[in-house]
Amino acid sequence: MVFKSEQSIFSYFIFVVLLGVFGFIAVFAPNEENKGENLWIPLTIIGLIFAFLVYSILNTLYIISGTTFSYQYGFFKKKIDIQIIRKIEYNNSIFVPVSLKLGWSHKGLIINYNQYNDVYISPKNRDQFVAELLKNNPNIIIKE
Repeated sequence: MVFKSEQSIFSYFIFVVLLGVFGFIAVFAPNEENKGENLWIPLTIIGLIFAFLVYSILNTLYIISGTTFSYQYGFFKKKIDIQIIRKIEYNNSIFVPVSLKLGWSHKGLIINYNQYNDVYISPKNRDQFVAELLKNNPNIIIKE
């Protein structure tokens, strides 16, 4: 099954604020010495960052296929064997204490696997996603 990532207004707000700050710096950074002659360099960098973020927002997917859970976050992809998932925690906070955050919403899941690995995801239907994982590994501990 394929689950798209849920996006929240807060994520879009942060995205727009960062874009505005970087755009403001790029446009108003020229000084008397260069008078904006090399303005295309920072604008190109900001454009590439903007394109990557838009691509990542539109292409964040979580896939459960057989005994494998995989995620796609922009250009990055990874597979995790469902059997090594130990615990899933529901999270409703903006601040997420994980090493890898692959969700665009503050409402998501923290998946703990192996001994010390974790990942934050935000599928649109969290309960259905957890139910699909539990079909393959009923030993997963669920913390609400």
